[in-house]
Amino acid sequence: MPAIRLTTKRVEKPWGRDSLWPGFADVPEGGDPVGEIWFEVPGGKADGADPELLIKYLFTSEKLSVQVHPDDKAARARGYPRGKDEAWVILAADPHATIALGTLKVMTREELRAAALDGSIEDRLDWKAVRAGDYYYSPAGTIHAIGPGLTLV
Repeated sequence: MPAIRLTTKRVEKPWGRDSLWPGFADVPEGGDPVGEIWFEVPGGKADGADPELLIKYLFTSEKLSVQVHPDDKAARARGYPRGKDEAWVILAADPHATIALGTLKVMTREELRAAALDGSIEDRLDWKAVRAGDYYYSPAGTIHAIGPGLTLV
C-alpha cells in the first residue's frame, strides 16, 4: 500500500479556540474559532465514502454535546457502512479539564432518555479529570462527552 501525504482541513466550531496547537496557525483576529483540524486524503474522499479511520485534533473552549455512536450492526441497520469507536490522546489540558465516559450508575433506556430530555443527563455522566498524556477509548455504544480546556487527537 503506498503512503499518502494527508492534507489538513480547519473546521470552525463555536466551542473552538483562537489559539491552537504548535504547528497549526492560530485563528486570525476577527476569525471564527477553530474546533477541529481534520487529516484528509488530498482532493477529498477518493471514492465518495467516509474514511474508515478519521484522525483529527480537537480544541475545546466549552463542553461538547453528549453523544453515543452506534456499533456496526446498528449503523448498518440505518443505512450507514459502519459504526464508530473513538480513541483520544490528551495533548494538553487546563487544570480542571474533564471528559465523560459512561454514567455514574447503570441506567435503563427510559431513564437515559428522560435525563436527556429534561437536561439532567450531564449530571449523570462519569466525568473524569484528565491531563496531558492520558489516553481514553470509547467503544461504540458508550455515552460520552468532551469538556472545555482540552487539546486532543
